[in-house]
Amino acid sequence: MKASLAFCILAALLAVGACLQCEVCSGPGNDCTGSLQTCTLGEDTCGVALTESTFGGEKMQNIIKRCLTSSLCKDGPMSMSFGTGMTTRTIFACCVGEACRTVNVTVPPADTKPNGRHCLGCYALFSQCSGEITECTGDETQCFQMAESITYGENREQIVMKGCASESFCAQTKVGQWTFGGVTTNLTLVKCTSGEGGVSSG
Repeated sequence: MKASLAFCILAALLAVGACLQCEVCSGPGNDCTGSLQTCTLGEDTCGVALTESTFGGEKMQNIIKRCLTSSLCKDGPMSMSFGTGMTTRTIFACCVGEACRTVNVTVPPADTKPNGRHCLGCYALFSQCSGEITECTGDETQCFQMAESITYGENREQIVMKGCASESFCAQTKVGQWTFGGVTTNLTLVKCTSGEGGVSSG
């Protein structure tokens, strides 16, 4: 016990988050419950990520609770638009300890005012991503292009996305691989360019 305590104190001096434990869960809606897991180095807070997606005029929400890097909570909502009425908006809330039991996260309304930027928007599974010119709105001032593979069980999906995105999305989204809730995501491409002055293919 003393050795474990000493390790935690030393780790706390070397890197924030070494002995922090957070509730980990995910699911549809705006709440979930799960077990406590120890955070890795660099993850200095517990947090909640709530995503609201719109597809074909229907809205749905998904929540994730897990260890986070607190820098995620310093930015505003991360938003993307793929054209043809497809959008996602994600808001992060950070908390530690008892505060995590009562933290309430809501996705603020989208700013639908056009900002003068335009990008090619599309979303494709297992195919070339060809779409339409999308008018960017609100804080979505960047054109983005993403490619990822998602593996769950024996199933594997290849996804390509292009569209308008907020600067916070471009700053926080990095190439890499992670597993959460039995689903492995391998993000192989993230590219953002300014949509200023006309149309960009991302």
